[in-house]
Amino acid sequence: MPSNKVAIPPSTTSEAALDYVERGWPVVPGAIWHDGHFADPTDERQVVNPLLLGVDQATTDAEEARVMWSVPGLNRPNVFTVTGSGLGAFMVFDSLAEAIARHPAFVVRRTPVLVIQGMPSAYFLVRPPVPSVLLNGEARVVASGTPVTLPPSAFGETAVMWSVTPGEANGTLMAGGEPADIVENLEGA
Repeated sequence: MPSNKVAIPPSTTSEAALDYVERGWPVVPGAIWHDGHFADPTDERQVVNPLLLGVDQATTDAEEARVMWSVPGLNRPNVFTVTGSGLGAFMVFDSLAEAIARHPAFVVRRTPVLVIQGMPSAYFLVRPPVPSVLLNGEARVVASGTPVTLPPSAFGETAVMWSVTPGEANGTLMAGGEPADIVENLEGA
C-alpha cells in the first residue's frame, strides 16, 4: 500500500471506538502489549486472549461502548472489531494490496484499509456479504466472527494505522464482492 499512512482523527481509542460504533461497526475492547505480552489495560497483568470480552459481546451501541472504554485503569483498551453481518474484511499481502490501490476501480471507489506496522499485509474493510473464498495466494477472506484490530490501537511500538481512512473512503464500505472482482481482474491482466 502507499506509504502515506495517516492516523484516524479521533485521538484516543475510546473516541475511535465511538466513531466506529457511529459507522455501525461492532467494537470490543482489547488488551495492550506490555513487557512482551498481552496485558489487561487496567492493571497491566498478563492475559492470554487479546480480546478483553468475547466476540459475542462486540457492540454497535454507543452507550455500551462508552462504558467498555471508561473502566478506570492504567491504560485505555485497544479497539477491535469483529467481522460478521455488518462488516467484512480481506487480508491482502503487500504486493497485491499495492496493485489494488492503483486499480482504476479502487481509485474511483475506495474502502477503508488498515495496516499493522511492520506486517506484510493490509486489511480491506468491506460491506458483507463477502465471497467465501478467494482463489489467490496473496489474498484471504477474513472469516466471520474474527476479531480485527482497528486504529489507533498499538501493541507496544507496533501501531495499527489507516492506509485509507474511513473519511478518505467517504464513510462508505465497498461491497464485499468489489475487491474480489479487482483481484480477479488483476489476475487476468
